Amino acid sequence: MAESNEKRPHFKPGEVIISPVTEADLISLSEGYYASFGDAWFDKIEPVSIRPSPSTQAFRFAERMKPWLREPHTRWTKATLAPTAPGYDPAHPDRVIGHAGWLGPARTAIETLNFWRKDATDVLGWREKMGWTKEYEEELWSGTDVEVYTGIFLKWDPVRGAKMEGKGGYWHLAPLWVVPEFQGRGVASLLMKDVTDIADSQTPSTPMYLEAMEAAMPIYRHFGYEDVEGEGAGFVMIRYGPPKEEGTGEKEGAEEKEAE
Repeated sequence: MAESNEKRPHFKPGEVIISPVTEADLISLSEGYYASFGDAWFDKIEPVSIRPSPSTQAFRFAERMKPWLREPHTRWTKATLAPTAPGYDPAHPDRVIGHAGWLGPARTAIETLNFWRKDATDVLGWREKMGWTKEYEEELWSGTDVEVYTGIFLKWDPVRGAKMEGKGGYWHLAPLWVVPEFQGRGVASLLMKDVTDIADSQTPSTPMYLEAMEAAMPIYRHFGYEDVEGEGAGFVMIRYGPPKEEGTGEKEGAEEKEAE
């Protein structure tokens, strides 16, 4: 995602609504995902040579996300604009402008499986639960370089398992994004706060884990995430509790990068 140096005013309280994702949101959510991550990412996993039209691309990803919403011990939240918010579009009142997806502690305590992995369908029985044929499922993945895609996501679960071994359940963030035109306005903070408040209500705070692109790591440091050493360095971050006090200006500057 391109970095923006433009200073943007934060939304006022009540102008951004954080609420659970429903199946009706998934096309808009999928479109937001594609808008929020740069060409360098998609050119690797969905090469132009096999990439379908944007509408087909969004539909296929939306379909692949449907079983995610049905899994227990997860939290899928969306950010939408209230009618009073600047930028609200009455023609698209339910447009998703930001999203955070979390695997909860009751799940991560017993399972290390990123839902983005293609083989999650086999492990969790999604094909049978959704009534998909094998052919239909393969169609949902067409347009994706599955070998490259699998190579990216498959390698990080063993790292996560090793880093979080013995720590019990934790929150796993995958992904967090805000569409470019609303970045730097506090939307990512609201999406993060939805779960950091839950984590910090426990004593001690429930750990939180993520993998992030290097450009996005500064914002997570301001939320209390720490870099790791060894395997995963420069990509993996873990949060054990609230961040130390910091200058407001520093945090606002970090919020210009709002896609994991």
